[in-house]
Amino acid sequence: MLGALAAHDRENSVSLVATLAAFLEHDGSWSRTAKALHVHVNTVHYRARRIEQLTGRNLVRLSDQADLRAALLCAPGPGPGQD
Repeated sequence: MLGALAAHDRENSVSLVATLAAFLEHDGSWSRTAKALHVHVNTVHYRARRIEQLTGRNLVRLSDQADLRAALLCAPGPGPGQD
């Protein structure tokens, strides 16, 4: 489920996986996610749209959030919030 995001992150300086993790960690709050990532809230909106395009999931839909959170927890490497 996160393969396209991981591929994006390997080719770009912006980590969509980290953005997704922060968004979910902050319970879908655009402003708290922006503050945590030290970016403008519009940047979070842009990245979220890109995440939705690459995953085929809707970040507003609770079931999709749960699926993405589970995928992050199962992904190799540090989990959300475990730098």
